[in-house]
Amino acid sequence: MRLVRALGAPQRFAIIAGLLVLTYVLGMAAVVLTPPTSQTAAWWPAAGAGVVAVLCARKQRWAVSALVGLVTMGSNYAAGRPLSLSIAFGIANACEALVVGAIVSHGTGAPALARMSDVARLLIATVAGALVIGVLAGATVVVLEGGQFVETFVAVMASHAAAVIVVVPPTLVVYGGDVSRNRLELAVQIVVTFVVVGFVFSPANALPLAFLSLPVLSWAAFNFSYGFVIIELLLTAVLTVELTAAGGGPFARAEIAGVSVTNQMLQVFLIAQAGTIIFFGAGRLERERLAEQVQTRGELLRGGLVGVQVGLLIIQAVRFPEVRVLLGNDAASEMLEWPALAGDVEDLGPGGVVRLSRRDPATQIFDAYRRSGRSEQRGELTTRGGRRVQYFLSTRNSEFDQGVITAQFVDITERYEAQLANQKALEHEQELVDQLRDLNRQKDDFVSSVSHELRTPITSILGFSEVMEDAVAEPELREYVTVIQRNARRLADLVEDLLELGSMSASSPVKASKAVDLHEVIRDCVQEQSTTAKSRGVVVTISLDRQSPWVQSVSHDLTRIVSNILSNAIKFSHPGGEVDVATSCTDQEVQLVISDTGPGIPPEDVERVFERFYRSPAEALRVIPGTGLGLPIVKSLVERHGGRITLTSDHVAGGTTVTVTMPRMASAA
Repeated sequence: MRLVRALGAPQRFAIIAGLLVLTYVLGMAAVVLTPPTSQTAAWWPAAGAGVVAVLCARKQRWAVSALVGLVTMGSNYAAGRPLSLSIAFGIANACEALVVGAIVSHGTGAPALARMSDVARLLIATVAGALVIGVLAGATVVVLEGGQFVETFVAVMASHAAAVIVVVPPTLVVYGGDVSRNRLELAVQIVVTFVVVGFVFSPANALPLAFLSLPVLSWAAFNFSYGFVIIELLLTAVLTVELTAAGGGPFARAEIAGVSVTNQMLQVFLIAQAGTIIFFGAGRLERERLAEQVQTRGELLRGGLVGVQVGLLIIQAVRFPEVRVLLGNDAASEMLEWPALAGDVEDLGPGGVVRLSRRDPATQIFDAYRRSGRSEQRGELTTRGGRRVQYFLSTRNSEFDQGVITAQFVDITERYEAQLANQKALEHEQELVDQLRDLNRQKDDFVSSVSHELRTPITSILGFSEVMEDAVAEPELREYVTVIQRNARRLADLVEDLLELGSMSASSPVKASKAVDLHEVIRDCVQEQSTTAKSRGVVVTISLDRQSPWVQSVSHDLTRIVSNILSNAIKFSHPGGEVDVATSCTDQEVQLVISDTGPGIPPEDVERVFERFYRSPAEALRVIPGTGLGLPIVKSLVERHGGRITLTSDHVAGGTTVTVTMPRMASAA
């Protein structure tokens, strides 16, 4: 049927025309052979031919059904039936062909007979079509001939159903493949089938042995191709009908209450036999198809498992450490250093049974897992070859696989070695960090010690230079003394910075703090820096909040914060520039903002200005002397006060702003 539907329109129409001619011939033959005492034919094979013609059509089933009706009407009329009766029977046959064709073709594309569902659909279509033709034929006989509805309904329904169930299947099966692997068996089966059918329905036999044909046809259904079975079924049905018509077989003289039911019994027999054999054949086909799918998927699965990088092993304990290897792959064999597990398990020993070494770490894992009674377990093991393997074990305890252990292995040797290397590297890095901390501590101790030792001679130099300044009258000598004082003060400031740097790194004792007026500190610092600002031509302006901002400060730390920031602002401002010092207060905080009009700091250096000894490589900033300790010390002191410091700068337009925010005391109390 699929081949016919795949043909072009001219070829397909030619086949449909041939089937319509066959319908006409079979219809005439059936009418001619109708017994004189009956108004319906004993068997109507034309119904099957008409249904096949409808099934050959793709979409125009109603048109072909109408043609089937016209052909049937013509065959009835040509065989001698009245025109009115012929027209009614033609309409009934058209309706039957349309119903059967629609049900068989519904949702299947090209109809076929390959699955149990296809057989069920065919049987449903056959019953539905037989009911339609039975009702219409019975009504026709009652109206036009004054006959019996029930008798006509039963006779027509049986004859048409038997015709469809026998004639249609040979056109739906897919032919091809080996008919049988054993040609001798095939020949024997054919001979036995026709001998049995010929004997059971021969005129010389009146014994009720109709059941004998079912076993031999079942033999064919279970051993030979489906197409061969369907053809054999059709031929045996034709032979059965002919022999019964000749008066042979168990149905030739069948009567109920003195009324002959030969035709009805024969049609019921053909329907039952055909339905059973078709179901057997379809079931066998579906079973073989499922078996092939299972085999294909099993081969794909095994091929995938054998070639996968994850080791797989499925074993069943026989008498531990003896186990039956059900499945294994090369990856597991390589990881565990066991015999090749990917080949045939029979190569391992009788029934795939092997004896494991108790000293093998994998065997010990299996034994411990088996004894624990758990359903799953995962962990890591080191094989005898030194490989690190991660394993996952699970147990199936269903009815069919008692004690089967499924094991998966992943080689993590490289990852494990990398982890060990990382661990050693971290330990080595920690040792280096400890050494660096010790060196840093020694450096801080050295700087602190040297700074303390330098403070005494520097103090002496400053003291004697002040005495000399008062005693020297000559201008040149006084200039020398001024240079000595200036450099001594620079050296003293550097020593103070180094001492502060040491106190930031070392755990020094907490100093006593007190309430300090920030405005007073700012005025003192501006006064101290006034000489430097005047010498550089920088104007310092002060804009202080009206409130008095008291800050909890330690010793002179607040003075160092303001002095360092103000000194930097004056030092980095251009001659003629301005430095603005402003404060603002809230209930909780006090804010100090110092802005200058210097060259600004490049954006990439802003985040680094608080690093120790860091100085910007920018040309405008690099020429200004400094140690790079001022802002780091200020940041440390601010944080020691519980505050925070931020710095913003515009490298293009110029100018830098430093903002210090610290907690405010409610009063000086």
